[in-house]
Amino acid sequence: MPLPGVLLALAAGASMAGYLLLSKRTGDRTTGGGPLALAVTWAALLTVPFGVADQGTALLAPRILATGLVVAVLSAVGPYSLELAALRRLPARTVSVLTSLEPASAGLAGVLVLGEHLALTQWAALGCVGVASTGAVSSVPRSTGGTGRGRRLPKGAGTEADRCRDALPAGPDTAAESRGGPAPRP
Repeated sequence: MPLPGVLLALAAGASMAGYLLLSKRTGDRTTGGGPLALAVTWAALLTVPFGVADQGTALLAPRILATGLVVAVLSAVGPYSLELAALRRLPARTVSVLTSLEPASAGLAGVLVLGEHLALTQWAALGCVGVASTGAVSSVPRSTGGTGRGRRLPKGAGTEADRCRDALPAGPDTAAESRGGPAPRP
């Protein structure tokens, strides 16, 4: 394998890791689609002038702008919205593994939609990515009780709730728990 290719692959992996961690941080701090709208608008402001400089004002025709809007929704807004939703609910590690399935999905789409043919090694690579993703996602710890029995929880889940519960003064529900009965919940 040539060294420049290996270095570029490592740089791509580091960039994707940074993207996921920063997206998780953004998702944790915000609600709604504000950051996404800002990002797509900023991308348009940065790229449209280059297109107009290269292709002239024909790029600003309503049909071309409408096509660009559809492409933006399908290639950026939709996927990024889903990633933010996933990052709000799952650990970044799990989302990063699931993101690695995107190229495999593209390969399968090429076979099914475009009629492309994959070599045996390419099929093997798709299988390896699928098996690795399944193994990594299925190894996420499960919760051990409560109403969410069997649900997968991110590492450290429940610690905030535990701190809140511990900060509450002892009340009548403590007596019910000591008798072995269920504690009433507000």
